[in-house]
Amino acid sequence: MRFRSSLALVSAAVIALTTGAVAHAAAPPPMAQAETALYLSPTGSDTNDGSVDAPLLTLTRAAALLAGIDTESATVWIEPGTYYEPAVVSWSRVPQSTVSLLSTGADRPTFDGSRATGNLHYWLNTARGPSLVVEGLRVINYRTGGIRMDTDGNVVRDMVFEQLGNAHVPDGAGYAALHLLGSSGNEISDTTFRDLENVACPGCMHGVYAANGSSDNVVTGSDFDRITGDPVRLRNNTHRNVFSDNTFSESGDFLGGGNRWPHRAMASFWRFTANEVCGTDNVLVGNVSDGRQYTGEPGQKLFGSGAEAGVERCPTAVLGHGNTVDPAL
Repeated sequence: MRFRSSLALVSAAVIALTTGAVAHAAAPPPMAQAETALYLSPTGSDTNDGSVDAPLLTLTRAAALLAGIDTESATVWIEPGTYYEPAVVSWSRVPQSTVSLLSTGADRPTFDGSRATGNLHYWLNTARGPSLVVEGLRVINYRTGGIRMDTDGNVVRDMVFEQLGNAHVPDGAGYAALHLLGSSGNEISDTTFRDLENVACPGCMHGVYAANGSSDNVVTGSDFDRITGDPVRLRNNTHRNVFSDNTFSESGDFLGGGNRWPHRAMASFWRFTANEVCGTDNVLVGNVSDGRQYTGEPGQKLFGSGAEAGVERCPTAVLGHGNTVDPAL
C-alpha cells in the first residue's frame, strides 16, 4: 500500500479539509474537553460505560451512548480483534459534528457482517448525523456495502474493504464499499477495495459509488482489485471528483464475455433516467490499470460512460490524463 501526495490536484478548500482530519495514532492521546472518548474491545460488554477500563462490545452501543452526550466531537478507540455488529450502525441521532473510529494499536480490527440482520446490510450509515473519520480498520462480509454516506467531509484512510456483495452474503442487493448519496468534500486515501462481488447483478457492485450530488471528493493512493462492477461509478449531478494515483485490477464483469455491457470501465458515469444530470470536471489522473476484466480477460477501459436503454450517455462526464495500462500488475 502507498499514500501519494496527490491532494494538490484539488481545490484549496478540499486540501484544508483533509489536512485538518484526525490522524491515526498508535495509542489514544489526551482528550480535549470538547471531545468524548469511548473504547471498544472484543472482550467488552455493552452494559459497560465505554471507558478505557470498561470498554463496550459494539459500535451500535457506542452510537447510542454518544446520542446522549453533547460535545463537538468524539473518538471511538477500537482494540484489535473481530467485532460482529447486530445490524447496520446508524449515526442519525448522534449530535457530534465529527466521530472518529480509530484502532488502538498496530493490528487492524475487523468488523465482520456475517451475523448482521436486516435488509439494509451496510456496516455504517451516516444517516444525516456526523461526519466520520475511519482509519486502520477492516470490513468484511457485508452484502449491501461498507459505508452509506449522506454527510459531507468524511475521511476514509488506510482501510480494507473486502468480501462485500451478494456473492459473500446472499439474498439481497450489493452496491458499494463506499456508497455516497449527496455526500461531498470527502477524502478517501490509501485504502484497499478487493473481492467486491455480486452473483445477482454483478455489474451493480462498486468500490466507490458517488451519486445524486456527490461532488468535490478525492480518491487517491488506493487499490481496486477483483470487483464485478465498475470500481468507480459516478451518477447524476456529481461534479469535480478527482481519482488520482490509484491501481485497478481485474474489474468489470461482461457477463461471460459476450460484450453485453460494452461501456464497463474502471471509472464510469452512468445515467438511469433522462432527468439525471451529466457530471462535469470529474478527473482521473495518474492511475494504473492492468486492463483486465473481472474474468481475467483483456479489454477493460480506464474510463467511460453508460446509460440505461433509451437514455443518452454522458461521454465527457469523466476525463483523464496521465493514466497508464500495465499488464504486469
